[in-house]
Amino acid sequence: MSRSILILLTVVFISACTKQVPEGEKKLSRSSEEMAVEQTIMNFVEAYNSNDIEKAITFFESDYRGMVSDSDDVVGLDMLGNDLIQYRKQYPGGKWEIKIDEVNISGELAYVFTSGSFLMPDPIEDKMSPIYSERAIRILRKQKNDGWNIFRYLATPTFSYDKK
Repeated sequence: MSRSILILLTVVFISACTKQVPEGEKKLSRSSEEMAVEQTIMNFVEAYNSNDIEKAITFFESDYRGMVSDSDDVVGLDMLGNDLIQYRKQYPGGKWEIKIDEVNISGELAYVFTSGSFLMPDPIEDKMSPIYSERAIRILRKQKNDGWNIFRYLATPTFSYDKK
């Protein structure tokens, strides 16, 4: 319970401390490093959404650690792979939709604030509908080859629909 509160407070505090930059200025001031960081996250989402779990894992550090409030931590690539495979089996038609809200780079680390939803096909409305939404911080670490990998992931759900 205290871990959940800590994660939630961290996300809320960091979100409250960020300054708002007009959309036009954001696009003009984006560096090639920021674009590379964003591309890493989007490449992961694309790989997951196309059912290529092996490729999806390549965008993570070997000492990866993921924490979502009210869930068990995911530590290492083996556990991450098992988690992604299990999620794919549980929700076979599901797709992630991620919006990158902010990117901050400090030396070898990039801090990325995102909001996202996991969507499932809705047979009645013939469209994708969210069953889970979250706010997250993804921390990426720069690689020797100038690429970026996801190093840490902290998320708190903003909406969850359980079929109980």
